Amino acid sequence: MLQTLVTLPLLRPDLFQTGILAKHSIAGVLLFGPPGTGKTMLAKAAAKSSGANFMSVSLSDIFDKYVGEGEKNVRAIFTLARKLAPCIVFLDEVDALFGTRRSSETSSSKREIINEFMTEWDGLTSSNKSITILGATNRPFDLDDAILRRMPRRVLIDLPTPAQRLAILKSHLKDDILSPTLSLDSIVEKTPLYSGSDLKNLCIAASLTSVKEHILRTSLPTSSTSEILSKMNEIEDWNTIPTTAGHFEQALKEVPPSLTDEMQTLVELRKWDEMYGDGGGKGKKKNAKAGWGFTPAPPLKK
Repeated sequence: MLQTLVTLPLLRPDLFQTGILAKHSIAGVLLFGPPGTGKTMLAKAAAKSSGANFMSVSLSDIFDKYVGEGEKNVRAIFTLARKLAPCIVFLDEVDALFGTRRSSETSSSKREIINEFMTEWDGLTSSNKSITILGATNRPFDLDDAILRRMPRRVLIDLPTPAQRLAILKSHLKDDILSPTLSLDSIVEKTPLYSGSDLKNLCIAASLTSVKEHILRTSLPTSSTSEILSKMNEIEDWNTIPTTAGHFEQALKEVPPSLTDEMQTLVELRKWDEMYGDGGGKGKKKNAKAGWGFTPAPPLKK
């Protein structure tokens, strides 16, 4: 999906010189989903694969305590992006930047900044050729309607599937020595609600547990804290310490998933994806039951 929307127009601009593609392009792409699922990493990967410049815009880059400076910052961002074109402008936590505008807001500075950003986004003052706006958020339902209109493609970055969890574990543990009795498949079965970030923290905790066990086993029962610390400094090759299933069992107790299937945020994300996301809409099968991953779970047999 990202390759078609972001990478392809930047890699092959010659194919976008005629027809409607020469006059119009996708104004923006929204990546939404639970936290820790790799939305920022995917944005960077899309920029690298296309050879485009990557410019990350944060809250502090736009808003200013002085009236009128925020609008100047917006114009400066787009001016720089046009000079760096092809360029991907990445808006992380875009809901914090462009939340819903309300009439009850006492200050009009935020409203004016959003209006200025949309003016530059539409290219009313200058051409935005070869510039792609890519946003990421955990709360797409808090975005302003005008911002959503300019992001017609909305991609759900969901929790990893079992196959993806296995690939993530292998990637993080590729340089570690694992015990022959350790089965990563069993770890995958015990981490159904773990995000990519949770799995990384799980691997770190398991490796730390193996190191701690090694220190305690090689230390005398009467060793003092200073002696244990000195023994830690004597270890030259930490990778020679194998990680076992027991270490992961302890890590699972220390690092629970940051999400649960009962969290209201996940429920709202599912509903929002069905209504507005690329994975929902009228083309979605009514009897399909959403699963924790990119693909829906097969229907239950009667």
